[in-house]
Amino acid sequence: MGMDKYYAGLVEEYRKKTTISGRAFEKAKMFLAGGETRTVSYYPPYPLTIAGGKGCRVYDVDGNEYIDCVNNYTSLIHGHANEMITNAICDAAKKGTAIPAGIEEQVKLAELLCERIPSAERVRFCNSGTEATLFATRAAKVYTGKQGIMKILGGYHGTTDMMEYNVSPVMNYEEPEKMLIPKPDIAGVSERIADEIYVVPYNDLAAAEQVLKQHSREIAGMILEPFLGAGGVIPAKKEYLEGLRTLTEKYHVLLIFDEVQALRLSEGGAQKRYGVTPDISAFAKIIGGGLPVGAVGGKKEIMEVFDPTRKDHVTQSGTFNGNRATMAAGYAAMIQYNQAACDRLEKLSVQMQERIEAAFKKSGIDGCVTRAGSILNYHFLKECPEDYIAVTRGNQELAKVLHLELMKRGVFVAPRGMMALSTPMTESVIDEIGVAFADSLSEMSKAL
Repeated sequence: MGMDKYYAGLVEEYRKKTTISGRAFEKAKMFLAGGETRTVSYYPPYPLTIAGGKGCRVYDVDGNEYIDCVNNYTSLIHGHANEMITNAICDAAKKGTAIPAGIEEQVKLAELLCERIPSAERVRFCNSGTEATLFATRAAKVYTGKQGIMKILGGYHGTTDMMEYNVSPVMNYEEPEKMLIPKPDIAGVSERIADEIYVVPYNDLAAAEQVLKQHSREIAGMILEPFLGAGGVIPAKKEYLEGLRTLTEKYHVLLIFDEVQALRLSEGGAQKRYGVTPDISAFAKIIGGGLPVGAVGGKKEIMEVFDPTRKDHVTQSGTFNGNRATMAAGYAAMIQYNQAACDRLEKLSVQMQERIEAAFKKSGIDGCVTRAGSILNYHFLKECPEDYIAVTRGNQELAKVLHLELMKRGVFVAPRGMMALSTPMTESVIDEIGVAFADSLSEMSKAL
């Protein structure tokens, strides 16, 4: 048949199944620029309009049901409309949602995070992962008196100017070193700060040491995810993280973990799981119980840069920082996500990985699955990638086809192949997902 014709047929099926979503998107374009308010939510021919969700399932306005494997890009650890969380939000709202003063709920969540997370001797709340990484890097600059930040090729840390460098660069496989030259990825990002940014490949300790050796006098901190999230869910090698801890201490550079997604890897995050404690960490996603949230945490002496009683303190404010509804929702979410819940999700994610890998093998299509805890990503590659460059070599056209095949079968996944589990999922749900993958890849193999 040919893959182009096959994909066109899938698009037509999608349109017929989601006609109300199609009309809703056309209306949305009349009032929302591009018909959406999150770039990541768009995929062709148009995104679904979701009427609601419960547990691990969502329902579109056409009445179709889907197993939600996106979970708002990993933030909904307990799925949709978790009773304890929704009750906490309602109770908090009755007391007033946001007050520019101290509230007990804020201290309660902060105490829980400090008890669980090795690096979090003190925390400060904000409203997003973007803000969390912004203040983490700013604290590093103030504490060290240096301005440079070292980051990973393909590492996504939010949408501030400094973090929008080399996230998804134009590929140059013949001269990969040129992809390490600091360049902004999107229009509107300042090019003037390029001299303060140092880019290195993931899981490459030698490359990191080379840059640190040459530029440690300029670099305040190195920021990285314990697994490359948007870059393909690529786990860091334990020895890589341990090596970075040693190197950053040697060269007097602060180690910053972006645990916005990775916090779900254990009760105390990836840092507790790997036994590597950074100087500063950024958190978000699951600590908000489904509401907007961010937090920066770190060693007491570093976090003191935010202390307003100091004359030279860093101003870190925000109208909704630590608001009552988010703090209550976050606490309700986190006390339910103990180590036992984490271990259970880990077991389910291993089963899901095995089912997807078996489906690839049976179909004869080259594919693999990378996994970090309860977050997975499938790739149309023979071997699992260990860095961002390897991820980009995957067949993106086949990924686009599989996305619609899965949607047709009631499995809602991110277009890039990322999947995040939630606690309402069971082994029977994993079985449903496994069947959907097997059937989808089987159909695709006939068109190749």
